[in-house]
Amino acid sequence: MADHFSVIGFKAGSAEALSTLVSDLVEKGGEKQACEAGYYHRLRSEAGSELWVHMQKLAEPEPDSDPYIAVGITPFFQGLGRAPIRVRAMRQRPSDNPFEGAFYVELGPTIALIDVVDFARFAGKAVPFMAIAQIAAFPHELAVYENEAVFLATQADKSVKFTPRSFLASGLFEGGNSGEVVFLDPEAEDFRAPARAFLTGVVEKTERRQNPDTGQDFTWALIGTAGGSFDLVADETVLPHALAPGMIVEGEFWLCARLSEIFGTN
Repeated sequence: MADHFSVIGFKAGSAEALSTLVSDLVEKGGEKQACEAGYYHRLRSEAGSELWVHMQKLAEPEPDSDPYIAVGITPFFQGLGRAPIRVRAMRQRPSDNPFEGAFYVELGPTIALIDVVDFARFAGKAVPFMAIAQIAAFPHELAVYENEAVFLATQADKSVKFTPRSFLASGLFEGGNSGEVVFLDPEAEDFRAPARAFLTGVVEKTERRQNPDTGQDFTWALIGTAGGSFDLVADETVLPHALAPGMIVEGEFWLCARLSEIFGTN
């Protein structure tokens, strides 16, 4: 499984190397987007790769020192995908820092859990509400089929069959102690579910891109799936071969989103 940084061209040999790279990029510029906890330092490139650095305001900063400290980084990809959603709940896990969190949403005919790259900017917003989301899909595992016919042939002997545009919020389910499947309710008090989904999708557009900050190559694809279109990013560690329009992708993904439009409460 590739890490979420390498699939957008930020592969580093260690956490220390990644930290040094991010520090250098922050020194060169970026955008500051304020939130209650401090601000997001957004670093983005013309290839679409983005890093959102979490800058938390210190309760008692030292005199004449920077009152902010970096407490985390979220990778993201700015792409073309769009999906209408209805946000039912906004939740944070015990492991999330003040800048991190997830939206529990209705996505087309199904439900989904998606991490939101600028989650803290929505603190206090009433739910439910409608929005358009740009969702980036970071693969944990990925299979590629030449066309729909080849994909459907692989489904023939399976007890659970999927269409070329399917979506299952796999992060909301886990195996129980007795072998049963347990639903991790995002609206329950003990929220801990990951923003993962098993999905299939049709490749609509694809390009080989290079991250200008590192010189590393990666693949971007716009895929059509149940509920809308997503932006898939992948590198050679998870992509078995080059993509082309009309191919079918299948796998489990971490989903991270940014809202492009917000509508009234509904």
